[in-house]
Amino acid sequence: MKRRLQEITFPEGIKSIFINGRSYSKKEFDLAKKRDKYRDKRGKFVKQTV
Repeated sequence: MKRRLQEITFPEGIKSIFINGRSYSKKEFDLAKKRDKYRDKRGKFVKQTV
């Protein structure tokens, strides 16, 4: 089951988290979460945030 990064918070006290087949560090997770705001419901990037 795919999970949206916007619905997940990074837990305290761990170095990395494994979501959707990918491992994220805290810094990578924050960047991916920021980029995820610019995706539409089909997963494509859009200019305007929804």
